[in-house]
This record gives sequence, C-alpha cells and structure tokens, in this order.
Amino acid sequence: MNTTDYIDYKAVKKLKIYEGKVLIRPLTKNDLTQTIKWLKDPEVNKFLANDFSDLTLEEELNWLKEMNSSLIDFIFAIDDRKLKKYIGNCGMHKVDWENKTCEFGIVIGDKNYWEKKFGSDTINAIIRFAFCKLNLLKIKLFVYEYNTRAINAYKKCGFIIKETLIKDHLYENFYWNTLVMEIKRE
Repeated sequence: MNTTDYIDYKAVKKLKIYEGKVLIRPLTKNDLTQTIKWLKDPEVNKFLANDFSDLTLEEELNWLKEMNSSLIDFIFAIDDRKLKKYIGNCGMHKVDWENKTCEFGIVIGDKNYWEKKFGSDTINAIIRFAFCKLNLLKIKLFVYEYNTRAINAYKKCGFIIKETLIKDHLYENFYWNTLVMEIKRE
C-alpha cells in the first residue's frame, strides 16, 4: 500500500504541533501581510532561495492556495507558544511519497526571535512530524554557507552536510557555496 493511500491531507494541513517554545500551526491568509513584510526585509531575504522584494499580496494568496491544494507540500506558521505571536513560517516541500523524502525550509521572520532556540524547536518539531506522522525516511535542505546561525541549528538537530554546491549562489556581488544537508530516520 502506498503512503498516499491513507494520508488525510486536509487533516495533516490543519494539524497543530507543539515543541518546546513553538506552536506549528496552519498558515492562513491572515498571516500573509506580515509574511510579505518579512520576505521583503533584506536582512531576512538574504537567507532565502528567492528574491521577494517585489512580492505582492495577490501573488502570496495564489501561492497559499497552491500550497494548500498540493499533495507534496505542507506549509505552516510558527508561533511563540507562550505569547501566541506569529514569528515565522516553515514547510516540507517536494514530498516524494515513494522514496519517503522531502525538502525542508524555514524562516524566522521576526528578528527579535533569532538566536533564541525557536528555530531549533521548529526544526525538531518538523523532524518528529515527518518521521513519526508521515513515515518519511529522509529530510533534505539547502542553506547558504554564510548562514552560520541556521547551519549550527541544523547540525544541533542532527542534520549533516552531504554535499557542497560550489559558488552557485550570488549575493552582494560574490558567489557563495550552498550546503546540502540531510537527516535520516534512524
């Protein structure tokens, strides 16, 4: 039996996941105005795969609709569990149900929450969810070499560097390496 034969996608997309300081919950259209502000912030955007400086609410609404109907993407908002404050987003993308793998992405958009363990708690929540609830075997991610804060958090959570894509990312007129990291279910 294929994993996709028994996954209730609507239920999964409505889940709330608690881990340490964070609540992982469904991303809603009410979150998108704040999301866009974060994505347009150069300090946040420099760590992302795309340049969102011209992002519009309409584009973001279309993206949310697409993600919510996808069978291979799961996106979530990240809240400060104690204060019930929206601080970022995360997602599992390109879920390959046959090989039981996915790609992970995270952005802590509220810079007041950087370096305070909210990222690590989110990563651990998604690892547990992917391995225990979705029965995945491997999570992969891409991170730029200058994002040392994220690299340290990923390593702390058990990710290892599997590959280095040499000078494939242009930022501030300089080509940077991209690290491909992964974690496998034990």
